[in-house]
Amino acid sequence: MTTEMSTLQTLLRFTLNTKQLFGFNVLKIREIVKYRRLNVIPGSHHGIAGTFELRGATVPVIDLSAAIGQSAIAPENLEHSTIIVAEFNRLVTGFLVRRVDKIALVDWQDIRELPQASGRNHYLTGVINIDDTLVSVLDVEKVLHEIAPSEVQADIRNALQPNQLAKISGCTILAVDDSSVARNLLSQTLDALDIKVIMATNGKEALTLLEQNQRVDMIISDIEMPEMDGYALTKEVRASAANANKYILLHSSLSGSASQGSVDEVGANALLTKFNADELAQAIYAGLTH
Repeated sequence: MTTEMSTLQTLLRFTLNTKQLFGFNVLKIREIVKYRRLNVIPGSHHGIAGTFELRGATVPVIDLSAAIGQSAIAPENLEHSTIIVAEFNRLVTGFLVRRVDKIALVDWQDIRELPQASGRNHYLTGVINIDDTLVSVLDVEKVLHEIAPSEVQADIRNALQPNQLAKISGCTILAVDDSSVARNLLSQTLDALDIKVIMATNGKEALTLLEQNQRVDMIISDIEMPEMDGYALTKEVRASAANANKYILLHSSLSGSASQGSVDEVGANALLTKFNADELAQAIYAGLTH
């Protein structure tokens, strides 16, 4: 079961305190600005460098090096550093880095997951070789969650009426996401709604689970994932006689305006920006009762 898939994405490469290259998707980036003096927030998380004003809006700035467990960027290096202003999970945030390298066009299928022996304490979703140089793809969702945790409210079931809850209780959803934080939040939401969940970390693993004939009523998938992204997964599901009619909700940190065209092109049923548990509950109900 194969289809011709276009999974090209643009990756911005940058460095922190060492020569190691990191990257994340350019679609999330609003602009790149030179370092400017920041307003320090007393008592804030160690990863927060401060805030600055950008066209009338206050933007929090995360020192990425400090946030992922390395040393903060030294004061003498700040004047030569850069702030990447990006939108993740509905939030506009500045990311302080040492040097922006360049933008590279990459095939998301070429991104490789880290081996299980890497443990759980790293901040990467995968690695990719670009121009004979290894680039580490950051799990920005994990960084943001550790600084300002997203939560599934205890009353999440109140997002739906009792008769709606009864209609979806016991259904099975295949949830696909490479971020451990996102998988945990999805699992909490589905458990609260009395929905069975099958979890996968990328599109290839999700296809294997579908091919094992497990009962799946709906698929919720991230877009950006190593090995096979959400767009490619959707194309593969639509090309399968057995699963072509599965309802697919793409659940992504990408903004809706940036990715809706691609969502429509591959044939997904809906797109939802992460992470609002009440909106997710409503989207799940719509998908399971369509």
